[in-house]
Amino acid sequence: MNEKLIITIGREFGAEGHEIGKKLGERIGFELYDKDMLALAAQKSGIDIKVLAPSDETYYGHALSPYLTIGRLSPSMGDKLFKLQTDIINDLAVKGSCIIVGRLADYILRDNPNCIKAFIYAPFEKRVEIIQNKHGISEAEAKKLVKRMDNERRNYYTYYSNGKWDRKEGKDILLNRAAFGVDGCVDILEAMVRARN
Repeated sequence: MNEKLIITIGREFGAEGHEIGKKLGERIGFELYDKDMLALAAQKSGIDIKVLAPSDETYYGHALSPYLTIGRLSPSMGDKLFKLQTDIINDLAVKGSCIIVGRLADYILRDNPNCIKAFIYAPFEKRVEIIQNKHGISEAEAKKLVKRMDNERRNYYTYYSNGKWDRKEGKDILLNRAAFGVDGCVDILEAMVRARN
């Protein structure tokens, strides 16, 4: 690779964005950052990872805090985690080529010219089937989980992007995992990376 390149992968729950990012990273030699962003945030802040984990890619809204700062609410744990992950994502983008899954990386790096922004999606029924098989749960449980996770991610993205949640807005490519499969999505993203270089 001649130039530094960051690939962000937004994804619907159950569309296997992590798996696609992992395979792509193995093929092109890029480091993948996903759930390990929590460990980096914990290390940077000194906050226990178990305290941070419930706020990862989730927005619950602001509740009144008994620890009010002068004239305003103190930041929630979600706000603290978002700020930490924003700093980490910006640091990673400066360091070198990598793949970042989720965590609003596409929005955070929206003005970065060295960034390819992808979004992986699939029909609801396909994602339910994937989650059902992956976790060994019933169809009803899988449906409930997919709906809940989609809702949490939508709320998170909408809140921290100031209402800019839109699957196509700010993305370079949308890929239907059901149409192309994991390997097909990886092939397409790899071709985009090669074309950039």
